Amino acid sequence: MENPKTRLQFIHAAKDLFVKKGYDETTMIDIAEEAGLSRRTLYAYFESKVEVFQAVINSEVEKVLTQLSDIANQNMPAQQKIVEFVFGYFRLIKETVDRNGTLRSGFFRNSWGLEHFRKGFDVKQKQLLQDIITEGKTSGAFDVVSVRRTAEIMHNCMRGFEAPYIRGKLWQGNTREEIRFEARRLIYGALGYSESKNNQ
Repeated sequence: MENPKTRLQFIHAAKDLFVKKGYDETTMIDIAEEAGLSRRTLYAYFESKVEVFQAVINSEVEKVLTQLSDIANQNMPAQQKIVEFVFGYFRLIKETVDRNGTLRSGFFRNSWGLEHFRKGFDVKQKQLLQDIITEGKTSGAFDVVSVRRTAEIMHNCMRGFEAPYIRGKLWQGNTREEIRFEARRLIYGALGYSESKNNQ
């Protein structure tokens, strides 16, 4: 029977090695030695380095999802929450990439790596978006026909902005206030929300 602490020990060891040496240069023997455990024990938990890599990604993804869920559960109007969610998402993604150093070339290749590595994350992120949009539609703030379709479009737009945001290429030369103003207009346009109308 697996011991959760031992599993975490391997995940932390692998993450440290992936950051220091890179994914390609790290072996299963390296991970076992870094964890201070035997290679046989490592293979009892993970069949391959790819599986360990997936576990490292999942551990990072869970941290991001927990914080995004916290934003989605805040007690604030949906129109404010959706902006905080979008900006929180990009901030958390960038912090995760920055925290993981050399992993950015493998761990986050092409906006967080291969598609199958981020499927679960995408599903949960879209659900959080749907929850916020549903709140806004129910309160009458958002004018959307399909909550699911709107969340899908917003999700894909956010994915498209990931790489330029992480690289610092998005909205270069603009102040934080200017960026938030333009982003808010973009988000509210997609949701059929008018700031001027609702501030009258």
